Amino acid sequence: MDEEKTVKQLQQELRDKGVLNAELFTSKAQIRTVLDMQGTPAPKTDEPVATIDPPTNPVEERNVERKWQKKADHMRIKLEHQSKVRILVPLEPNEKQGVVEWRKNPKTGKDEQVILSGDIQPVTLNGYVYYVPKGIYVEVPEQVADTITEKFNQTAEAGQSARLDRLDPTTGRPVAEQL
Repeated sequence: MDEEKTVKQLQQELRDKGVLNAELFTSKAQIRTVLDMQGTPAPKTDEPVATIDPPTNPVEERNVERKWQKKADHMRIKLEHQSKVRILVPLEPNEKQGVVEWRKNPKTGKDEQVILSGDIQPVTLNGYVYYVPKGIYVEVPEQVADTITEKFNQTAEAGQSARLDRLDPTTGRPVAEQL
């Protein structure tokens, strides 16, 4: 029986069955499991293997793209008619002032933003991307300004609950004093 065999003998049995690196198995339980699996054939199925990217239908893809484009166009029109607000998106270290210019697209006849240089803050609303240059005051639609404001507020609030200078809600004293 296998109980009477030593680990070395079981490792040799693994090598005889074609298992490479049999010495990596250091206990009888491991080796027995591998030996038991050696005689078991792999399960066979008639079903095809699922792929990560399922096959796509080009017509359906075009229709989905048109719907998204239509949604983005509606958002562009909505933003064009909103009141404008002056904002400044601050530069991060090693960033350069952004330059964005409006140009008419010759194919569509629509005004589009073109990034000329520097760093920008993109804001995507319903598939429409609005580029806000960093480091300079610019007028943007109110909804774009609200989105940027919300982003900066969330960033400022992140980690507040872990600060040492915060007040403990139960005692009303700074947490740093209690440590």
